[in-house]
Amino acid sequence: MSGTVHGAVVQARDVYGNVTVHAPPDAVVPRQLPAGAGKFSGRQVELDRLEQLESATGSDAVVISAVNGTAGIGKTALALHWAHRVAERFPDGQLYVNMRGFEPDREPMSPAEAVRAFLDAFGVPRDAVPIGLDAQAALFRSKVAGRRVLLVLDNVREAAQVHPLLPGASGCFVLVTSRNRLDSLVARHGARQLRLDLLTEDEAAALLRDRLGDLDPPVLAELVRLCAGLPLALSIVAARLDRRGTIPAANLAEELRAERLEALELDEHFNPRSIFSWSVRALSEPAARLFRLLGLHPGPDIDVRAAAALAGLPVADCRRLLRELLRATLVDEYLPGRYRFHDLLRLFARELAGADDDAQRRMLGFYLHSVWAGDRALVAKRVGVELPALDPVVTAMTFTGPADASRWFTSEHAVLTGLVGHAAATGFDEHAWLLALAMRSYLDTHGHWRDYASVYRAAIDSVNRLADPLAQARVHRGLGRALSRLSEWDEAERWLKLALDFTRRTGDRRQEAHSHEALSWLYSERQLSDRALDHAKAAVDLHPPGDNPVWRGFALNVAGRCYAALGRFDEALEHSRAALAAHRDLALRNDHTGEAEALNTISFIQLGRGELEPAMRSGEEALTLHRHLGNRPGTAEALERIGDVHRALHRPDDARVAWEEAVAILEELQRATLGEVKRKLAELDNPGHASSSPGT
Repeated sequence: MSGTVHGAVVQARDVYGNVTVHAPPDAVVPRQLPAGAGKFSGRQVELDRLEQLESATGSDAVVISAVNGTAGIGKTALALHWAHRVAERFPDGQLYVNMRGFEPDREPMSPAEAVRAFLDAFGVPRDAVPIGLDAQAALFRSKVAGRRVLLVLDNVREAAQVHPLLPGASGCFVLVTSRNRLDSLVARHGARQLRLDLLTEDEAAALLRDRLGDLDPPVLAELVRLCAGLPLALSIVAARLDRRGTIPAANLAEELRAERLEALELDEHFNPRSIFSWSVRALSEPAARLFRLLGLHPGPDIDVRAAAALAGLPVADCRRLLRELLRATLVDEYLPGRYRFHDLLRLFARELAGADDDAQRRMLGFYLHSVWAGDRALVAKRVGVELPALDPVVTAMTFTGPADASRWFTSEHAVLTGLVGHAAATGFDEHAWLLALAMRSYLDTHGHWRDYASVYRAAIDSVNRLADPLAQARVHRGLGRALSRLSEWDEAERWLKLALDFTRRTGDRRQEAHSHEALSWLYSERQLSDRALDHAKAAVDLHPPGDNPVWRGFALNVAGRCYAALGRFDEALEHSRAALAAHRDLALRNDHTGEAEALNTISFIQLGRGELEPAMRSGEEALTLHRHLGNRPGTAEALERIGDVHRALHRPDDARVAWEEAVAILEELQRATLGEVKRKLAELDNPGHASSSPGT
């Protein structure tokens, strides 16, 4: 039997052949999808994921995809683009409703209002709609049962808006968008979360090219950077350039650099400030306050302890508020325990926060006292300074040893290297120079010399404003040391001589000695051995025998290196052994820095004296200590020395192993000595050209 049957169908007896039952010709098939974006770019991974989910609509359960992401990330655009693309796969209807979760002048739509609208869409007469949400939701489930229907629930604020609107049987696909993470949809209904992140640089550039055509590549790259990968901002830029017509894109880029949020205003409602504000209004007041204060942090990310210090809260309370911000997708926990938001949200939060010196002082105090504790874990003995008092509500970090401190410094590296400039720019000059001072050991021993120089440059203006000669000496010397590591000899020498002048003004013999030591190291690296020795001797003389043995030990080892470079090995060994004895006394208090440096020097001296087995033992001891300390330059030097001894002992394979490991470190550090170690490796393959000088 074939044909079209209207009304009820009753099978009296057996029926042979195919029977096709169609909906009545007057049945309503809703087509409610609003128009999508005229041009849609990117998001291929997310589109593919939706396709995968849609392919499961024939299973036993309804498929729910919850698309979430921060304001302006393009959730609605993605949902509508995909919904239009697959609309024909849902021949029984496509339903759409804006749940008004984040609108400035209207309350969120109730589930009752939404379900009545859906029943209207299916042509259910008003007098046939039952009273009460539960009964209406049941009628809606009956209407879509056995049908292929697509539901787009846009701009949802909370999962409670969604629960009554879900179909009860397979065949339907529900696409939910929200600024909030709707975790209870996952827990109760097995929804699949799909988080939208910022566009990549390539995706953002493609979006602008699609809408505007070709742009000058440098200008395009600048526009992409200034829009922070946020589709809302990119769309506004495209609209402004399209509206301006003949106005160059470079002009808009300049306007964005000057005042980003102002430049991204199209009208009263369509601009980042307005759209971000809807999310902030939905927060509890404590969470909204934390959001504002996070704008005062220089970024690029923050952990819960620093956030707690910034807000003046216990860590547990701050963690709870961060979870609220996470649910609202106003921050992103991109690594366990580390939070961030994009630049436009940061600017918005900073505007809302205004000036808050108390919050800045708490935050900077947390980092300063934590960095100082970390520095003491790396190098126990430092010339002491008085730190600004820490706010009683703030708890700084503590560390169990060098490895613990190194892990923390590494995780906070991007924050710490920008913090000195931030402190200087916000008027906290004392915090600025002390932060730079406390970061020296980490930045130096881990080979972050570009950052080492950048951090100390950022502190120069602060110490000059403070007009404290001792602080000026220490910061100028730190910058000179960093530049010496980078082999920028002339500028390094200039800063180190300025540091020496400042120390002479203070009358502080210890600081003057440290300036001589830094100049001695610089001249040694430039192979100006006589000048290096002069400064080393001056440093030793400024540390008389009754002075602190540790500081005298550093000066003695510097002198030992200079004597060794001049081939005066007996004098060199005398000085460096005296240095080792001083540092081993300190090593009993868990600081092996000076001991490791002295052993490196002694290994070189013993090699020069032809004492090969003692040179090997000293080198291996130095290597063990430098690895324990995480000192990469010291590790590379010890490996080079061990390779030198292996070569002298006619063990080329062992020498190769040591030198190749040293090369791997030196390549990463971009040290000037890299070429010398590579030359030694090359000589292993061409022994006829090997150098006859021991240790070179």
